[in-house]
Amino acid sequence: MMKSFDIDIGGITPFSTIDFPDKLAVVVYTQGCNFRCLYCHNYRLIEGKEARLSLASLESFLDSRKRILDGVVISGGEPTLHKGLPAFCQWIKKMGFEVKLDTNGTNPLMLQVLIKKKLIDFVAMDIKAPWDKYAKIIGRSFDTGIIKESLQIIKRSGLPCEFRTTVHSALLSKEDLTDIAHIVGYGYPLTFQICNPTPLFNHPNKYTSQELKEFAEELKRLSTSPLPEIRVR
Repeated sequence: MMKSFDIDIGGITPFSTIDFPDKLAVVVYTQGCNFRCLYCHNYRLIEGKEARLSLASLESFLDSRKRILDGVVISGGEPTLHKGLPAFCQWIKKMGFEVKLDTNGTNPLMLQVLIKKKLIDFVAMDIKAPWDKYAKIIGRSFDTGIIKESLQIIKRSGLPCEFRTTVHSALLSKEDLTDIAHIVGYGYPLTFQICNPTPLFNHPNKYTSQELKEFAEELKRLSTSPLPEIRVR
């Protein structure tokens, strides 16, 4: 009998080679988010406007991909808003897949549960901006101390992880990117993701991948303290 979880699925990307490092994966998108990021590509998930994907359909798909895929990426929206996330992760792992979580870091308690119970194998967390500019990016006020707590939980966990920043020239300066690199700190990968225009944020981005790669190399040379491994996607 098909199990039921307190979680809303808004869709999937059936096959990805880039969302789960060194794994072939399916990306599962949960509905709902507590942020309103200006550049969000999954904005239809925020208010739950995408048609729900049934768990039966997802189970059928995963069954058919057991010999092809290595893992499942749970993204969103914001997955940690869903109370059924631990049971959902456990269900996926029992099917034989590894689990990667994408999160905005706003639910450190849920993160602790998932890590303690060994329900996730990899975690990626967004660092949207320097702490004093968060509200500008996420479209609302939020206690960044909560996000700082999640950052430390992930660092202490020993899990493979990645921190990510979506970069647009109209929103983040290179000084901001320098601040973010220092927030993440030495020993943890930081990925700068080039922001492409969306229907809701259709502004040209002056940053290029090559420019950001050159900036990252320059930053490493000039910084007086060790920095994370900076990648550009």
